Amino acid sequence: MALVTVARYVAITGDSTSVGSAVQEWIDDATTRLEEALDRPLASASRTERMYPTRDGSLWPHAIPITVAPDTYTVDGYRLYGALFPVAIDPFVVGRPGVDVTYTGGWVERTANPTATNRLPACIEEDIAIAAYLIGHPAPLAAQLAVPVGAQSVTLGDASINFGANGARPARPVQISWTSKTLGYRYLRIGGEPQC
Repeated sequence: MALVTVARYVAITGDSTSVGSAVQEWIDDATTRLEEALDRPLASASRTERMYPTRDGSLWPHAIPITVAPDTYTVDGYRLYGALFPVAIDPFVVGRPGVDVTYTGGWVERTANPTATNRLPACIEEDIAIAAYLIGHPAPLAAQLAVPVGAQSVTLGDASINFGANGARPARPVQISWTSKTLGYRYLRIGGEPQC
């Protein structure tokens, strides 16, 4: 199931004329692009991941929020802790030992279960919907350089733009960009890169 439904796409973007199957492709493409930008999978699923414990034994999975963890671990926010040495440590291996952990993590679509603890944050839902709109409706370069939205008069000599009494309205983005709230979910390797 997609993280953003076609109905939510329409509600967020106002685009009610695009075909649903095309919109779903745009949503899937936007989701993939955001996963690459955040370096983490978004949809809730069971996955096995090699993680490298920090000094306190914590593991930091890519898929958050964590909803199911092995019995030997405790979920604490976006980390797992509890099993100090879950694998035998080979003293002849250079670098930190990795631990393969199977867990369930990620988000579910917001409207399917509004009380779910792992429902998709609104900022991510909106970013995916707007990115999907931009994928389906690419702005030509001329539109990116056009007169600003809300301008009442434009003068080329001395380059003046008058927006009137209400001031300038925010322009709809013409290129895909992620909000700072969404980028706050970017995966950060705690303790540095694993050493080989």
